[in-house]
Amino acid sequence: MTDVVVRYGERLDPSDRFSELSDRIPDVVVERPLAFPQRPGSLNPLLGGANGELPQSHDAFQLRVQAPDGAVGAPVVVFIPGGGFMTGTGNARWFTSPELVEQAGIVLVTVNYRIGVLGHLGPEGDPLESQRGLRDLLHAIDWVVARIAAFGGDPDNITLAGDSAGAWYAYALSTLPDTEGLFARTALISLPREAPLTADAYAQRRAVLLDALGGDLREASADAVLEAQGALARTYAGKGMALMPAAAGPIPAGLHDFAASAPRLHVRELLLLSTSEEAAAFLFPAPDEAFPPPAVDGFLGAKFAGPAAAAAWIDAKRPDASPKQRMIEAMTLHQFRLAHLELAAAAGIPTYVASFGVQSPLRGAGSPHCFPLPFLFGERAVWHDAPMLAGLGDEVFDVTSAALREWFVGFARTGEPAGQPPFDPASPQRLEFGGAEPHLLTPTELSLVAR
Repeated sequence: MTDVVVRYGERLDPSDRFSELSDRIPDVVVERPLAFPQRPGSLNPLLGGANGELPQSHDAFQLRVQAPDGAVGAPVVVFIPGGGFMTGTGNARWFTSPELVEQAGIVLVTVNYRIGVLGHLGPEGDPLESQRGLRDLLHAIDWVVARIAAFGGDPDNITLAGDSAGAWYAYALSTLPDTEGLFARTALISLPREAPLTADAYAQRRAVLLDALGGDLREASADAVLEAQGALARTYAGKGMALMPAAAGPIPAGLHDFAASAPRLHVRELLLLSTSEEAAAFLFPAPDEAFPPPAVDGFLGAKFAGPAAAAAWIDAKRPDASPKQRMIEAMTLHQFRLAHLELAAAAGIPTYVASFGVQSPLRGAGSPHCFPLPFLFGERAVWHDAPMLAGLGDEVFDVTSAALREWFVGFARTGEPAGQPPFDPASPQRLEFGGAEPHLLTPTELSLVAR
């Protein structure tokens, strides 16, 4: 199996870390793996610290390419890792996947892109600066289309995939006119319902960052920028994303108004996967007393057209839930589960919706955000330090991993995942991965979907 790291882009101004990339597509040159500057992620207590193991650089415009030996015309998966727009690297050991590459015959490409302040703020204060990571990804996709045949991949059979913030970017890229024809289909794992920042919200975050930095953004050291970024994250804890793209130019404010944006999808097929307790990952460290019942009721009232119906659904699923557990259920419903059902109903193309419900042995984790990733990539050994997997039986892991990969590989090959018909709004079904053989069920949340 080929497993190399190559460069996909070069800054127009090598001396400016905020510089846009040149349109020149680099040749295939193998490099040592790098990551963009970052601090430990908020989900490390579940995932472990693999994102922090690599040397960091402002020049980490790299792709990791894993390809079967002797491949010719193999399907290609371009996977955009998540990390809350603040952390992540496609070079992390987590994405080592002989199961997808050697056994399934997929060319797997994982991507670095600028994150944190480097990707989402800038010295000029223009909201378009918040989309620097998006533009990096456009260059990466251009490189794949131009160069992946050298690794045995078929540039006409590319699936763009992503998890979390990576899914956010993959969805945005799948609606942009500039990317039409560059990839055939899109797979979104834990796509969050997260609207782009407004221009005012972007300006407020930039002001907080500059105040914490106490100096010039262009001249500050990487450590100083990361320290200020940490202060920004603390300021916005529990108040939304500290950094992410803002609405401007190609990214509309209504990107996650799926009834409006889904008709702009230019891919042939769409795949959606969410976990049964996504928000457990975000609330995992918080004490139970941080969620008094009025706070949960306030969230339900603010986020649901029918808060009483949403509360009844949560109570039916978890009749003995603590207020924290009820908040986990409410956030998961609003930000992921219902969002995916709304997108599936609005997409207008063959769409496949699935749920991942395998429970982590880690107390309080449930089936959290990011939990499907080790099962999808299939190499449990590279997740050896992930607390969310500790104590999970090998049989459950192996059975679930094999089924999830078969489903995903079918989609990447032909746009038709194994064992599932397309989502039909008139008779909707979702494929459930729960530790045994996957099976189709009618989502019980359907009554809560906004009409």
